[in-house]
Amino acid sequence: MGQVITITLNPAFDVHYELESFEVGKENYSSHRIVSIGGKGLNISRALKVQGVDSLAVIVLGEENAAEFRAPLAAEGVRCLEFLCPGEIRYNITIHPAQGPETRLSLDNFRLDSSILEQIEQALLPQITPGTIIAFGSRVPRGLSVEKIKGFLARLKGRGAWLVLDSNSFSLQDLAELGPWLIKPNEYEIEALLGRGIRTEEAVLAAAREIHAQGVENVLISLGEQGLAYAGEDLCCRISVPKITPLSTIAAGDSVLAGYIYGYLQGWTKMEMLKTAAAFGTAACFTPGTLPPQRGVIARLKEEMEAICYPA
Repeated sequence: MGQVITITLNPAFDVHYELESFEVGKENYSSHRIVSIGGKGLNISRALKVQGVDSLAVIVLGEENAAEFRAPLAAEGVRCLEFLCPGEIRYNITIHPAQGPETRLSLDNFRLDSSILEQIEQALLPQITPGTIIAFGSRVPRGLSVEKIKGFLARLKGRGAWLVLDSNSFSLQDLAELGPWLIKPNEYEIEALLGRGIRTEEAVLAAAREIHAQGVENVLISLGEQGLAYAGEDLCCRISVPKITPLSTIAAGDSVLAGYIYGYLQGWTKMEMLKTAAAFGTAACFTPGTLPPQRGVIARLKEEMEAICYPA
């Protein structure tokens, strides 16, 4: 089984408020609050851990509240490589009304400098062997440039790492230059990436093919309740998911990536990997807050996934 390393430069405390209803511009009351730890790469490691797969989660923690973050992380048993920086870990707030969509407020106050990247690179390079999967997610934090991150990732790839990218900071040109093994934008990020509206199934599949043609080996597009779209070298398909009433959709996309990686590590076929990815993402919606998907729910949901294939 190959090694998996996830990198989370800007983790967060995810604070979830459950309300009967939510009205903009008015005072709203919550009956329940959940505080979870999160971050795109870290969420992948947490989801893999539930399935019994060990990974190394590289995380950067603000010194002011790092101790609060470590406790729940230790309880989940995720293996971590921690780097400290000045400041505090950010807080994200999600409002969950009983009816209607979630509303999310993400703080953008975390700041790093390039010395952190240098420390991480020095620690990771000796550990990377050909086929090591490195998952990097979220926006590039303040204080770092996209070019710095690209150089960092390119050097890891140069050691043989397979890059998994889930960040809206990268342009189509950036992706073409990095040539990742896997990306997973959502439908809105695809529109921003290509600079045009993507409103139909045909348009989504065409977008996935177009990005694959730029040098991205596997393109997964998460479509919420509409499932997933995929384009790769020998397959183009849609995975439909069952209709559900989600408790929380936060980190569902991260779980999709965890599911795809998990299927790959098991040596499954591409179709099995895609159905597993969809099952992970859907199962995550049955957990409150930012908790990872549960094993039994994943197994049940995987049987309900339906695939439609198209010419690659």
